[in-house]
Amino acid sequence: MPIKIPDHSPWRSQVLVTKALLHRELVTRFGKYKLGAIWAFADPLLSVIVIGVILGPLIGRSSGDIPYPFFLLCGFMLLNMLSGSMSAGIGAAGANKGLMVFKKVQAFDPFVARFIFIFLINASALIVFCIVAYWIGIDVSVQRIPEAAICIILTWLIGSGLGLFLGIATLKFNELEKIVGYIQRPLLFLSCVLYPLDAIPPQYAHYLLYNPLVHTIEYMRMMLFPSYVANGVNLYYPTAWVVAAFAVGITAYRNNRHFLTQQ
Repeated sequence: MPIKIPDHSPWRSQVLVTKALLHRELVTRFGKYKLGAIWAFADPLLSVIVIGVILGPLIGRSSGDIPYPFFLLCGFMLLNMLSGSMSAGIGAAGANKGLMVFKKVQAFDPFVARFIFIFLINASALIVFCIVAYWIGIDVSVQRIPEAAICIILTWLIGSGLGLFLGIATLKFNELEKIVGYIQRPLLFLSCVLYPLDAIPPQYAHYLLYNPLVHTIEYMRMMLFPSYVANGVNLYYPTAWVVAAFAVGITAYRNNRHFLTQQ
């Protein structure tokens, strides 16, 4: 008697494929470690501890009433959201090309799964750190959390749009992956992760505002910590980046979707 395989709607099939790819990402990233997904929280925390010990006595006072470790965490998590999405897009097609033999797995699915994975890991870590901050008595604004969430989403969307484009471009130009890695390194110093925007002289701060990550990081700090002030930042500029990044990414995918399936 033949086994009948149930038919699913396109949406249901998409959900099932994405869940399977997410599980694969989780096992691939954390399955070889005994602590597993705890490293998603430990990595940024350890980075903050090391940098906080080194730079805290020097520039910690410029963060205002925000404890410098939590000041750093806000910047680190959004930087990881952007750079993580870009890096995830670069490796998405190559790491999952063996799955293209399955009829229900489309070339776009590995990108979607990896971007969702980066969002869930970083957003969860940031939420946990905010809860800890509130629990230990740091003045975290609960009323403006929706606006802080918008900062997280905008940063993730920019990284995902750029990651989609770079994931396709690096398949054709392998050297581009190296170039992107070098470009990402200065973002730690050019995105107000380590210091507030107002600590920079106005004639130089003007140039930093061309970086959309400066807007989302500083705006989120203002939303979470009421006493914090950052002049010149807004969410309109990063929103424009989201539109541009996805326009480039979707166009690149549409023009190369057949090329992706042949890899």
